Amino acid sequence: MNLMLYFFWSGVSLTVLYLFYKLLLQRETFFFANRVYLLSSIFFSMLIPVLDLSSLFTLPKIDLVLSTLSVIPDGRVLSLSAEHINPAVVIYWIGVIINVIIFSVKIYGTRNVLKLVKKGSAFSFWKTKVIDADIENFEIIDAHECVHVKQYHTLDILLLEMVKVFFWFNPIIYYYRKSLVCVHEFLADEQAAKLAGSKKQYAMTLFLHNFSASPMLSNSFFNDNLLEERIGMLQRKKSDNSRLWKYVLTIPMIITLLLFCSFGSPEFSRGNVKLDKAANFPGGFEAFSMYLVKAAQKVSDKRGKVKVSFTVETDGMVSNVNIENGLDKASDLEALRIVGSSPKWEPAILNGEPIRSSYQIGINFTENK
Repeated sequence: MNLMLYFFWSGVSLTVLYLFYKLLLQRETFFFANRVYLLSSIFFSMLIPVLDLSSLFTLPKIDLVLSTLSVIPDGRVLSLSAEHINPAVVIYWIGVIINVIIFSVKIYGTRNVLKLVKKGSAFSFWKTKVIDADIENFEIIDAHECVHVKQYHTLDILLLEMVKVFFWFNPIIYYYRKSLVCVHEFLADEQAAKLAGSKKQYAMTLFLHNFSASPMLSNSFFNDNLLEERIGMLQRKKSDNSRLWKYVLTIPMIITLLLFCSFGSPEFSRGNVKLDKAANFPGGFEAFSMYLVKAAQKVSDKRGKVKVSFTVETDGMVSNVNIENGLDKASDLEALRIVGSSPKWEPAILNGEPIRSSYQIGINFTENK
């Protein structure tokens, strides 16, 4: 599966699973289950596009070969080239590099802040707690940060940051991060509220205290952006265990996503059957390339690539010649002519019998040098 198709299906999976969380699970007080769900959703969304269920179904085999041939229109060979560089791929990897640098800066900055305990500090990172010893309600805040440390909440954040490096263009990842941080705070608040004696008293601690700013990768006791959600969750009635059935629905949902992804991939369209022998032009691809070069005529001054698909029938004849990506009318017609006029091929063989097979070839029309 190519990179663009992978990101498309992983993006679809991430969105569907996150919407399910927002609609059915977010307001439940099963905080640990929600943490597992969010992390599992990201894992499955990255895995689903590379799985293929097409092998479970009997489909006719169509072998797809994609090559690119560059020719000079007067018939001389220029070069046998690879696909053109995709600007979107270049932009993607530039984004990855930038996000690696940003992530590294965050790690470095957090390590430096851990060495300092400022007035009003109250946060943790990995196994380190940074809390101002003179802060009011120290024991309650310390209990809150202990939950972050013992449950390895920093590990979740670091994993999300690493995923974000490669999925930086997908806004849904940022929503996952916010929701996961919320769940971390709900888990820690639940334990700290027990020590405080009442949820109301603990909520007042959150509302009235002023805390210093915390590093971006840390688990901060006070986060102004999450304050309303945390206080609201403290006031919610504990969810009844009978509502756990909602999490079971994720199983058919993941299976459905896997099926859609398999059906929507090129691998499904051509099946998963192993051929005894692929279709072959007499003399191999090099001979086919030479035929195309010799047959090509100068019909246009425009330069570029024409991608042509065609079928090799059971008798070796070429049929169903179509333009997949065109250049201009003259070049497209010339590409159709030279491919359609191809001599007979040796057909593909499956279980000892000839079968139809499909191919694509890119022909680059270039100027004389």
